[in-house]
Amino acid sequence: MDTREEAVKLYREMIPRLIECGSEIDEFYRRFRELRLVEDDLSFQGALLRVEHAFFMVVQSINILKENLKLLEVASKKKEIE
Repeated sequence: MDTREEAVKLYREMIPRLIECGSEIDEFYRRFRELRLVEDDLSFQGALLRVEHAFFMVVQSINILKENLKLLEVASKKKEIE
């Protein structure tokens, strides 16, 4: 069964959602960072910093997913997917 067209359709549906989700995550990241910068308690600053790092990791994962989805589209055009 050839799934190239369906894969490309899902890719095109997914990319705008990833961008939207990434923008929302970035906003939450910014808000947590602002809290950390004004926090006086060093141990709570550490907790906030770990949350910031987790947001960073999520964004990195989204970027990797976007890149692999783009490669999927390229591969489908070159008929490299079987």
